[in-house]
Amino acid sequence: MKRYLKKTLKFILLILLFFGLLLMIGVLLPKETYQQKKEKVENLYIKNCNIVDVENGKIIANKNILVQNGIIVTIDSLTSTLPQNTTIINGNGKYIMPSLWDMHLHTISLSPQLHFPLLIANGVTGVRDMGDGDSWISDINDVSQRDKTVWEKEAKNENLLVPKIYEATSFHVEEIDNIDKSNYKEKLAELVLKLKKRGEPFVKVQLEESELPDTFFYELQHQAKKQNIPILGHLSPNLNINTVVENGFKSIEHAWALIPHCVKEMKYFEKDIEQKTYDLKNQDSIITKQVLEKLALANIYYVPTHVTSNRKEYLAFEPNFNNNPNNKYTENVQLFLWKTLNWLHTKGYDKKTDLPILKSFYERGLEITKLAQQNGVKILTGTDALDRNVYYGISVHEELQQMVKAGMSNIQALKAATVNATEYYGLFNEYGTIDIGKKADFILLDNNPLEKIEHTQNINAVFYNKRLYNQDDILQMKTFVKNQAKSFGISCKFILNMIKLRI
Repeated sequence: MKRYLKKTLKFILLILLFFGLLLMIGVLLPKETYQQKKEKVENLYIKNCNIVDVENGKIIANKNILVQNGIIVTIDSLTSTLPQNTTIINGNGKYIMPSLWDMHLHTISLSPQLHFPLLIANGVTGVRDMGDGDSWISDINDVSQRDKTVWEKEAKNENLLVPKIYEATSFHVEEIDNIDKSNYKEKLAELVLKLKKRGEPFVKVQLEESELPDTFFYELQHQAKKQNIPILGHLSPNLNINTVVENGFKSIEHAWALIPHCVKEMKYFEKDIEQKTYDLKNQDSIITKQVLEKLALANIYYVPTHVTSNRKEYLAFEPNFNNNPNNKYTENVQLFLWKTLNWLHTKGYDKKTDLPILKSFYERGLEITKLAQQNGVKILTGTDALDRNVYYGISVHEELQQMVKAGMSNIQALKAATVNATEYYGLFNEYGTIDIGKKADFILLDNNPLEKIEHTQNINAVFYNKRLYNQDDILQMKTFVKNQAKSFGISCKFILNMIKLRI
């Protein structure tokens, strides 16, 4: 018996050593990056194109647009006298609109290989990073250089294709060690000061009731306001939304966050399905309207992330949910984890008998988005990319379709992905519409998105960072990500990311 045990242990050890060796070999393989091979376009002329006026919801037909040094300088119906070295595009039958934004995604150190080219290929050139790879593992005292800083330096050297990352946080406030009623003010003041020292652009809260009592949460808001740092993120169900609004909260993330705040009497249940059941049965239309009106008045933005928020919980029961053709753009280890989580979800977390509740909860999220739009809440497009069955760039178009499914008009959905995002950052004078004096950051579509929202996917060309990417370039970006996602070296590096090591 002892001899057998020794042989078994030896065999297991050899297997572990073998896979450990394979892992190290893969990690040592060099990483590829999608480098900037396109020359900057000094002058660009788009003839006879149709402008999608996302601000006013109409098509301005048959216009000629001249771009010089990345700025739109003329929009007219006549043939202009063109400067030398002008690239000309025949826009006949095409529709030009501002590029899209994803205001809720997550990056990792492998995003240049797995995510960025896919974002640009799908017309997404502006993002808000709600938590990079460090945000899950970072020590609060760590002030080392962040991925965003490295990427932006490489992009300046013309070596890396990167979207505009306007903000990226490297720390999630998920729990606070050794905090209690006697020291919470000091603890929270210290936390916010450290986040400020780290250079965090905002305080991202990702808390549940058990992790932070409401009094502590409100104090965290006060400390953030004191240090002039925006606070935003998850809206826990134990909070009084009136107090949250009064204290200041820049944006609420996820559709599930608002549903519990639309009942007359909030109650808490240990099991999630029981909580959903109660919240659905006790939704109150008057309270819902009051809540949304307060959010609008306080200029608090709302990012529903319908493509992931509650939707995946009921879709996980669909046989083909795991077989999305876009899986080819997802790294193999991550894809295995997605399928495993979906399997566990259907085999343990929820039961098939729970399906009506899960679907109704998702549908209630859609209803609240429609009501939010009607009551003046500014809505932003976000996907929560990195979450399971969400695809960088691609899911932005899916989210637009979800917004229309919710009851928003096509133009309202497009504004959420363009105008509203630029207003959130105070950049409307530079981006968000096709107008003279604004930066040329646009997508050229084969079909009219005001007629059918799915037409945003029919991208003919992308103009970003003074470069014109045609259909061949777009295909090349997608092919690059597909190859990287299925490469041995990237899979090994992804595993190392998972076990909390930086590459």
